[in-house]
Amino acid sequence: MDTRRHKAAKGALAVFMVTLSVSAVPISAPAADLMGANSDGYAVPSTAPSGWQFRVTPYAWMPGVSGDATVRGHKVDVDVSFLDLFDSGSSGVELDSLAALMGYMEAQKGPWTVYGDVIWGKFNFSGDAAAQRNPTANLTLSAGANAGLDYETTIVESGIAYEVAKWPGARGATTLDLLGGARYWNQQLDLSLAVKGKADLDQLGFQRSGSLAVARSGTIDWVDPFVGLRVRHQLTPGQELQFLGDVGGFGAGSDFSWQLFGGYSFDFGVWQTTLHGLVGYRALAVDYSQDGAANKNSVDLILHGPVIGLSFRW
Repeated sequence: MDTRRHKAAKGALAVFMVTLSVSAVPISAPAADLMGANSDGYAVPSTAPSGWQFRVTPYAWMPGVSGDATVRGHKVDVDVSFLDLFDSGSSGVELDSLAALMGYMEAQKGPWTVYGDVIWGKFNFSGDAAAQRNPTANLTLSAGANAGLDYETTIVESGIAYEVAKWPGARGATTLDLLGGARYWNQQLDLSLAVKGKADLDQLGFQRSGSLAVARSGTIDWVDPFVGLRVRHQLTPGQELQFLGDVGGFGAGSDFSWQLFGGYSFDFGVWQTTLHGLVGYRALAVDYSQDGAANKNSVDLILHGPVIGLSFRW
């Protein structure tokens, strides 16, 4: 469990280091001449087209979930890869249900971009995907029973990007943007355990539902500020690579959160209409806990998996 989380974190860190390496490339003299410089000699963004430009991107994100969650003082480990979403059951992971809605919107004018991102997902894990870490005292489980976890998440992100530098090239340009904004999290978790015999479930933080003992977190929500960098590199007209990284939380909402994204976007024609496709990989992590002992709720999760989307621009 911990090994898979460490591997995911190391992979995400590697992507972030690549992003920082690209953003640290010095500006060549010809590029600086094309861009212009301020009084200190630093390159400044080239003049961008006037007027607003808009983009709407409905997309599908297929995240695996790694980490742990605590529901009313009861901790459960979660470990499911995005490949398990398509597994028929040979992995031992059971994904009883999955529903998700996602969308990205942006408005750009000159070096400024205002954007929003909305994610809603609902998962129902059982089998090897969820396992209670510490058995609950005075609670006898049915033989071979694993924990079941219903996890519903809503994430709403709003931010501003500002183009701070641009490096023109023979075929395309590389652009560096600074990011800042806020991310709203709304989480709900229901932990269910198959029990036998009698137990004082109320004292243990559970409610009885048939043969199951169910602990419900209720709504857990908070807002995280974040800051980050985005590097965009145009390969050819209509083809672009993008790397994004941000960090947030800082104790204002969660203890810490981070996000990494790497993607490739491209134009293609359908019925004499030009559309804009997107493929990539996204990782989003958060470590948040509510104060309390017996009734503590917390999430320490990494959501990571491939992204595919379709943009409409005007």
